[in-house]
Amino acid sequence: MQDTSMAWPELVSRIGGEARLIAAFAACHTFLVWLGYQFKTSSGELTVMWPAVGLLLAALIIAPVRRWPVLIAVQLAVEYTMAWVMREPSAPAGVVLFMVANTTDAVVGALITRSRLWRFNLVRVALALQFLLASSAGAAVSATLGAAFTLLNYGGTGYWEQWQLWWAGNWLGSLVIAPPVLFWALPVRRMYISLRRVRFWEVLLLGIVLAFGTWLLFRAPMTQIDSLLRTPAVLLGVLLAIAFRLPPRWSSVLATGAVMMGAALGASYPEYIIGDQPVARMLALQTYLILMIALPLIVGMLVTSMRVALDQVSASESRYRTFIELSSEAVWRVEVKPPMPVDLPLEEQAQWLRDHARVAEGNVVFDRFSAGCTEPVPHTPAWESRRSWCALYERNLAAAAARGYSLDGLRLTAEIKGRTRTFIISYSGVVEAGELRRIWCVGRDVSEIVDLNTRLLRERERLKAYAHQLVTAEERARRATAVDLHDGIGQSLTGMAMSLEVARMQAPHVAPLLDDIRANLRRVQERTRSMIADLSPPGLYELGLAPALQWLVVHFRSQDKLRVQLHCDVKENAIGMDLRVLIFKLVRELLRNVVKHAGVDTARVNVRGDEHVVHVEVTDSGRGFEWQMEMFGPHPGTFGLWSISDRVADFGGRFSVDTAPGHGARFTLEFPLNR
Repeated sequence: MQDTSMAWPELVSRIGGEARLIAAFAACHTFLVWLGYQFKTSSGELTVMWPAVGLLLAALIIAPVRRWPVLIAVQLAVEYTMAWVMREPSAPAGVVLFMVANTTDAVVGALITRSRLWRFNLVRVALALQFLLASSAGAAVSATLGAAFTLLNYGGTGYWEQWQLWWAGNWLGSLVIAPPVLFWALPVRRMYISLRRVRFWEVLLLGIVLAFGTWLLFRAPMTQIDSLLRTPAVLLGVLLAIAFRLPPRWSSVLATGAVMMGAALGASYPEYIIGDQPVARMLALQTYLILMIALPLIVGMLVTSMRVALDQVSASESRYRTFIELSSEAVWRVEVKPPMPVDLPLEEQAQWLRDHARVAEGNVVFDRFSAGCTEPVPHTPAWESRRSWCALYERNLAAAAARGYSLDGLRLTAEIKGRTRTFIISYSGVVEAGELRRIWCVGRDVSEIVDLNTRLLRERERLKAYAHQLVTAEERARRATAVDLHDGIGQSLTGMAMSLEVARMQAPHVAPLLDDIRANLRRVQERTRSMIADLSPPGLYELGLAPALQWLVVHFRSQDKLRVQLHCDVKENAIGMDLRVLIFKLVRELLRNVVKHAGVDTARVNVRGDEHVVHVEVTDSGRGFEWQMEMFGPHPGTFGLWSISDRVADFGGRFSVDTAPGHGARFTLEFPLNR
């Protein structure tokens, strides 16, 4: 759909400014007003047409509404000045009334053309009919005023006759001038190739033929037709032929020239027109001239819309071909002739494809794919069940039938030049009137992606194994260190404490010094016990998970003032040592998060399990958080919940978080025991 609001700025830019454009409008309007006076009959009473109204109509259609007052003021000034120059016999007041009637014609026609009902479009035949009706309506409103003003100033024939003359003359002026102005001014002519193509020698030749035909028709009385070339039908045929041959902007210019030539000859020799009375002859001339301009306009727009549609189809076909040929994916089309009824049983459908389906076209990538396959199948267009992509579709025919004979994301492995290649195949069926007519197929070679993914999975498994070995080695080292601290340093510290006690009893005079040493030694012992507990929690290896968690509860109460409600009901002999250590560490880490971030002094730990699964739940009623941000945006220097989730997943378990700001948090861990 063409928006006329963009034409005004382009014209302003092309002319060199708005002032120059309005000056050009004034000059053209002056010439057309002078031309309108030339179209008066020799008696000066009747006017064939008023072309100036067509220019004003085109200008109001193109210009923004805020410029209408300027254009109308220029029109009124030009017409009033020309009336004085041409010595119009009417009084000044009568001239003003005629000018107002002409202005009303253009304003009404422009308002209808620019309204929502009459959307302006230069590439549809509806434009011609829309414009004809809009300009006719404007001329009718103008004639209602103009006929009354004519009788008021000149008297003469009746109102109905004057109304017809005014309506036909103004409508003819609109049809003669406005279309070529719009066709040349609006930028849509540069949007389509069919509106740009023209051979100037052809335009010149057709113009000469049209001028000669117009002269032949109007050079002598129409009652004395002495040749077929002087019949009105021949001239209309020439105009229609021009509308078929040339773009609208050129055909409208030639039609305008012919109509103006006919109007000039008819005004000079009104007696040549068939009719008994001057008014009847004038109406007959105007009617024929309207046909000369209106029929080619409609036919020209029809032909143009067809050409534009063909150009668009051709461009679309070209883009399609280019896209298919340049695509890195294999694309091919399978035609089913005759089409397959979709209500057949699946076995019959598969047989129908084997009997009647064949590859109609494919791009270069598909040709290389077909030529490189080492399948024991002849390289023919026919559907062959032994061919990999045909067999893949037949195996999934039931699913395809349920989805309109379309499938997506199927994996296909084929031997291409001795190498195994992996493809992702998509099928898109075209079903019309209950029959499968064709299948579009697209294959993407994802062999490199599959190979890379395989290597990544292998490396991931290797890294997981390394990580597990590191964790195991770390735990062994921590356990060994704890044992060494307990059996070595711990025992030595105990012995030293006993020695100090003996020394105190033997030497009372140094008792204060020994008491101070004993206090320091006691603090070292407490620190050592804390390190031993952190390295290897008491009871975790010897007694099981429940005693270790009980110790953890006591530890958080004494060290962090966090009261933890613990419920533990598990089968200790079903939980391996690795899982026992992991659960203890994760519970400890989650409780530390409660201490750091929840802002509460209570938490709950619920551990339950049987021979198959262990459930762990850590909850608090603290401030909560946006867990997605915590999972994927860890705090600097930490791994956050992501680390917990990763360790749980490596053990084959599941980890979930239920939290929101201000609503506390619940962390759920689930571990299988049958790994």
